[in-house]
This record gives sequence, C-alpha cells and structure tokens, in this order.
Amino acid sequence: MPKHSKHRARSTFTGRRRLAVLALAVAATGSGAAVAWALPTAPADPVVVDSLSVTPSAPGSGATVTATAKVHATKRTAVQALTIAVRGADGTHYDFRGAIPTTLSSKQRTFTPESRTFPDGKYTYFVAYEVNNTWHDLAPIGTFTAGATSPASSPTPTPTSTPTSTSSPTASPTPSASPSATASPTPSTSPSATVTTTPTQPSGSGAAPLGIPGTWRSVFADEFNGSSLDSSKWNPNWFGCATCTTPPVNSAESAAYAPSQISESGGSLHLKAEQKPATVNGKNYAYTSGLVNTNGKAQFTYGAFEARIYLPASGSQVANWPAFWADGQNWPADGELDVMEGLSGDACYHFHSPSGGPGGCAPGNYSGWHTFGADWAPGSVTYYYDGVKVGQITSGITSSPMYLILNNAVYASGPTATPADMQVDYVRVWQH
Repeated sequence: MPKHSKHRARSTFTGRRRLAVLALAVAATGSGAAVAWALPTAPADPVVVDSLSVTPSAPGSGATVTATAKVHATKRTAVQALTIAVRGADGTHYDFRGAIPTTLSSKQRTFTPESRTFPDGKYTYFVAYEVNNTWHDLAPIGTFTAGATSPASSPTPTPTSTPTSTSSPTASPTPSASPSATASPTPSTSPSATVTTTPTQPSGSGAAPLGIPGTWRSVFADEFNGSSLDSSKWNPNWFGCATCTTPPVNSAESAAYAPSQISESGGSLHLKAEQKPATVNGKNYAYTSGLVNTNGKAQFTYGAFEARIYLPASGSQVANWPAFWADGQNWPADGELDVMEGLSGDACYHFHSPSGGPGGCAPGNYSGWHTFGADWAPGSVTYYYDGVKVGQITSGITSSPMYLILNNAVYASGPTATPADMQVDYVRVWQH
C-alpha cells in the first residue's frame, strides 16, 4: 500500500453496511486552458472585480500584453498590495509587475499594472490583493494563449461579486496527493433508461463543456436560478426519507443530512454544513449538512459532466469533504465516478469499480469558485478542472448508468470549517 494512500468508504444503510478499503496513489496533471467566470460570491469579501481584460486577447509571440481591471469595494478597504496575477499551464507565476498599496472604496477604480511579454503558452489571470499579510484571489478568472498555438478564450460575463481564496499570487501550494476509496449504496429505486429525463434547458445551459473537446448535445442541466430545489430533478438527503434527517453516506463522516441544510437562492444551490448535532438510528453526529441526488430522476451512461462549485476554505485549502460525483445502482459493480472530492485540503478525482479505485489530486488551491468536469467515454474518464485536463483513468471503467450526487460532507481527517456553505452555480451533462 502506498504510504500516502487514504482509506475511505461510502456505505449504504439498507440493512447492512458495505465498506471498501482500497489503496490509491495516482497523481496526474495536464494542459489546456479555458475561462472560468465566477458569478455568486463569498459574502465576507469586500472587494469586487467589475471587469478584467488583457490586450491583445490573443497575443502573438513576443507581443506586449496589457491588463486592465476595474474594481470597487463594498466597504472602505486598505490593501497592502493590488495586482493582476498570471499563472502558466504548469503553475509558474508570471504576474504583471506594478503591484501597489491602495485604499479601495465604493467608487470604481481602474487598475492597469505594467505591461509585459509572455513565453508562448496558455495562461490564466485574475485580480489578487493582500490584507494583513494574506493574499486573496478574486474571480473572474480569464485565460489567454500567447503565440500562435491556438485561439484564445475570451471572457464574456461580468461578475456581480467575488469569492476569495487565501492562496498567494507569489507562492503556490504544493499539496501531497490524498486519493481515497469510496463505497456506495444500492438505492431502492432503479431507473432503467440511460437518460431518465431530459429537462427543459434553462438559459445558458447549452454552452459546451469547459475545455472538453468534441461535439456535444445537452441532456441535463440545472442553473439553480429558482427559490427552492427542483424536485423534478433532485432528491434531498441520502436514501431513506426525503423529509427526514438521514445518516451520512460513509461511516467516516461526522455529519447527518437534512433538508434544512439545502436551499436555492442568488443563482446557486447551497449545501450548508453546520455544527448542529443530530441523532439518526441511535447514532449521534456532531454536524448536519446537505446532500442532493438525481436517483430515480436522471441517470446517464457516458458523457461530459460539469459543475461550477464554490468550495469552502480552511486557510489555503479546501475545507471538509465536499464532492461532485456519480454512482451506479449496484456498488461497486456499476462503478462510481468521482469528478471532484475535497480530501485533506486537495481537490481529487477517482473511478471506483470491482478492479479498484485509481485516481489523483490536482495541484493547487481549489477553494472558492472553480469548474469541475469529467468526460466519461468507453474505457476512459478524463478530468478537467477550470477547463484544464488534470488527469485520466483508463482502468476499470464501467458502462452502467449513473445518477448525480452533490454533498458537503464533514470528516475529521482533513481541514474542517463550519459553518461552511458549498455553493453550486450549475450542473450540466452533455452527450455526443
């Protein structure tokens, strides 16, 4: 067993608990870039990016690039430094020079640091500021390609407010991989169609998956623009009772699941973990949190799965055990596809089947708003974070239909922070 592997098992409560103990250790990174624009926000951050752009948007080799940001603050905020940070596809820092100390207010300010050139390649860029010796990275996140390798992606929406993370624009974290194994339930309902439902697509849901190549058609989407969870698409809680507080998915979790922890507002689904004790089936849990799933309402065989998610932070790491995943009706025979799960502060991916549970963790800080996607094809699953390929699994890939799950789990083997609101801007599924 690799010494850095983690054991984790998702279990069912249908009369007996099944646990999987799997040894995992695979880490993979890839290349590619796209735009990941944040819409909702972490309300605690006072600084708002009204617009962000680079000129030219697709610079040729050796071309001078200028960045411009328009920012304001919801309250008067003195910052030690304001900058526009840039990251290469390999994580190398290429920040624009000219970071400045300043005081931001409700009056919009235009910030243009020194222009510079970039080696040929793909880059992401964002506004960052420092307060009390802590860096905050702000949405939106844009991308551009220097040189003639490919056309650049250009941002279109303007965010109304901005989430933060506490990673530094001058020092990237280098997390150790903490992959895990997960065991899953055999739910009482068993949809038979590959796509049980094809809901009416909300505005904006027809966009192509971020960074995933190919020709796609939308088969499922929820933009979470309503005032309550859409019961035609989602079930609250783990299996057992849609109106009850239910046990967690996994025996290692510290939180039960309750409908009270699920809400929809501000264009996002909210799954809130709180230190709210609960007793279920005679067992006490220190926390209560939220989970939703599409079992019995939508399931899929193959396709591109994508969600834009705000992951709670603990310092510069992902807090708790938030996850976006898909599961078959009979675990592990039908497989389990973990698009993203926060493990020991990292964002990780896995695929579980009778032959094992390979996977890995993407380097970097994925707290705050990010887009997580997976392309499930016969014999392979390729994972994309913020439109960049971070890994691929080609062993043990199953072909049975799977339903979707989002949950904000709490467990003791990693950074814990409560109350913690896991927000989901949208969930979308495409097929060829």
